[in-house]
Amino acid sequence: METKAVLPVSPKQTILVVEDNEMNREILTELLSDEYNVLQASDGFEGLDVLRENYQNLAIILLDIFMTECNGFDFLARKREAGIFDSIPVIVMTSSNTIEDEIRCLELGASDFLAKPYNTEVMKNRMRSIIHLREASSMLNRLERDSLTGLLNKEFFNLQAQSLFAANPELKYDLLVCDIENFRRLNDRYGSQECDEFLKYLARQLSTKIPDLVVGGRIGGDIFAFLFEHQPLPWTELLESIVEEDKLPGVTIKYGLLNDVDTSLPMRTLCDRAFMALEEIKDHFKVNLAIYDEEIHKEQERKQLLIESMENSLKEGHFHVYYQPKHDLKNDAIIGAEALVRWIHPELGFISPTSFIPLFEKNGFVAQLDRYVWEQVCIEIRHCLDIGFSIVPISVNVSRVDLENPNLAEEIIALVDSYKIDHSLLHIEVTESVAEGNKEEIVEILNKLHDAGFMIELDDFGSGYSSLAALTTLQLDIMKLDTSVIRNASEKKNYSLVRYAILLAESMKMKTVAEGVETDEQMAALRVLGCDYIQGHYYSTALSKEDFEPYLLEHQSANDDSFMGRFF
Repeated sequence: METKAVLPVSPKQTILVVEDNEMNREILTELLSDEYNVLQASDGFEGLDVLRENYQNLAIILLDIFMTECNGFDFLARKREAGIFDSIPVIVMTSSNTIEDEIRCLELGASDFLAKPYNTEVMKNRMRSIIHLREASSMLNRLERDSLTGLLNKEFFNLQAQSLFAANPELKYDLLVCDIENFRRLNDRYGSQECDEFLKYLARQLSTKIPDLVVGGRIGGDIFAFLFEHQPLPWTELLESIVEEDKLPGVTIKYGLLNDVDTSLPMRTLCDRAFMALEEIKDHFKVNLAIYDEEIHKEQERKQLLIESMENSLKEGHFHVYYQPKHDLKNDAIIGAEALVRWIHPELGFISPTSFIPLFEKNGFVAQLDRYVWEQVCIEIRHCLDIGFSIVPISVNVSRVDLENPNLAEEIIALVDSYKIDHSLLHIEVTESVAEGNKEEIVEILNKLHDAGFMIELDDFGSGYSSLAALTTLQLDIMKLDTSVIRNASEKKNYSLVRYAILLAESMKMKTVAEGVETDEQMAALRVLGCDYIQGHYYSTALSKEDFEPYLLEHQSANDDSFMGRFF
């Protein structure tokens, strides 16, 4: 028996007829029920109740104007006031044919106006056309807008802004972008649902509180952009009032502002510039707004030049490893050194590590640079051993990016073994901030290195991170007191914090190294407090390879015959 394919029947759309004449309601229901599900209301009040209960499913409303209880004009006014019903079209039906009534209905939001008696086919065709237009508009709206916040998506935000620039060349605009710091951590802490609710809340708050807003968009996961008419605003007070304190505890929002935008530029470029300003204050605890200016532009161009030249600089040998000696406070002997990278750029000259290291940590290039430094240190240690120098242990930095590699321990061990170097001659420096990622994996990597004979040094102790957490989770051999701790103690003539840090290290069977020591007063205080070693300009600045070897040879006489493992 042959079976025929049966097309699925499309569900009928639902319409609402608001008409106080019962006979007219029944006639309309009879005429339209073959094509629509018809809901009825006998006056404007009942119609509003039915609308509230069914607005998500209504395709159109047929509305009589002259009713005894809440007439059509009142119904339209109350519908508009509610706001959430705006997308539902209304066709007004009335025996009145005055132009004033028609205009009034259209002003109140009606989509069309039909005079009684009406032609059934004309009415049906107008209904289909209006419903079709509404569906098309709804589809376009879904394409244009972010489904979570209701703001325009990135593409349509840019298009809308460019259209506004072209249509209003005489107007001036400002652009504000905002970003939630460490949003991924907030998601881990509170869950995606609560964070999504906060994104909706933030979008709503900014949309309503920014004066003369023209258009707003969600241009990234937690990044919004708002274009508004140029004006001086009390930004500090305004931004402080955006988010209620208890809305999402721990949230920090950063803003970048571009004043009087150049409307000849693409919107993407303008957003990039506002975001450049925002980037300048990331990780600045008490600053939440940065305003774009030419200095920021120049700095960003400089950073871009560094990024574009970093690969070639590594290949061409423009990165150099320098060595800063560490000395024993008991006898002034050199007992180690820290490997530091220096960049001598062919165009820009010497570039401070504070300029390029944070940049490379963000783009991941620091991992390549670190491996280059580690190998150069291995080459130097091997060279000193081969020519008979009593080499000291040299510490190298391991960044957060490095520790994202689960095979890091094996790679470092293989590198050092390839140069036939004792593991005790290479120390691994980490900051407590590296434990921010997957702590278990980081602890496992560092434990592997420690068990293999590498000494682990905790760098930058006291610099502002949660150092105690690192002390309790990592196997550490040396605590390095940050330069800022020594400087503050010296300036305030109060070494209490330094003393407690040294006592803490001693209680955990760790040696201490004080960084940034420059004066006799600092050195003497650290010696009295029992600090083991110091590093800083008091003894020596960071030395090039060519200067480090003579320095090492010069200070051999103060040491034992071999420096191997002298730290312990």
